[in-house]
Amino acid sequence: MILCDLSQADTKIVSDYVSLEPELNLFISGDVESFGIDGRHVRVKGLFDVADALSGVLLRYMDRNYVFYSRREKIPGELIADSILADNPALKGVCLNGKASLIRQIAPFLPSLKEEVTMMARCDKVKPLSRPAPSEALVRPLKERDFHEYFSLIGTISEFSRSQKNEEKERNDWIANLKRGSVAYGVFVEGGLLALASSTADTADSAMLVGVCTKEGFRRRGYASLAVSALLEDRFMKGDRFVCLFYDNPLAGRIYHKFGFVDVAPFTMLH
Repeated sequence: MILCDLSQADTKIVSDYVSLEPELNLFISGDVESFGIDGRHVRVKGLFDVADALSGVLLRYMDRNYVFYSRREKIPGELIADSILADNPALKGVCLNGKASLIRQIAPFLPSLKEEVTMMARCDKVKPLSRPAPSEALVRPLKERDFHEYFSLIGTISEFSRSQKNEEKERNDWIANLKRGSVAYGVFVEGGLLALASSTADTADSAMLVGVCTKEGFRRRGYASLAVSALLEDRFMKGDRFVCLFYDNPLAGRIYHKFGFVDVAPFTMLH
């Protein structure tokens, strides 16, 4: 097998190839739709077999974020790892994600990266909240002017603050995502932002739910659920066929199942 660079002319081939498992390939579909496949933000390599048939897709977003997908059960893990190492020999800041059964075959050749296994789930229709919304809460979509409060809140959440960029870079990326169709909903109480839910990898008919969080000291009051419900209603009203997410603990899974999410497949991140 060989791994080679693809160009904009190959967009349909890539889109058709990943369409068989749309949930697992939402990052690939979203990036290709937003940026193309041979530009400044996104580069795509194709894995080809001896018959010159496309057998896998390796997408790089910016410099260090990778997604790999293949319909094959067995893949040349070392070949894929070598391509990533050619870009980033020290693997500093590198993240590779994809279907767990595939990433497991690449991981031995990137031994310095830590494996994190999550579950991908899909929602086709939002279920109503099982309890009344908190009367003191105001939920609304966030605008550019809300960035400072958004940035301040995610900075207090340990799992988000580890990957947080400097404020100017974060602001530019956040505003760019909003302009490309991503949405974020915030829950405010007495003017203060207490909970968030956001979308990313947005396409014409799907999105990924990310960044769900509540400020310390205000949890278990239904604020995050209110943000999630509002975001899902927004996406489905705009015509999305489905919304996906990742979760990594059973309690979170049970909460998301109440909104209508159904488990799809294990999804692994190396970072």
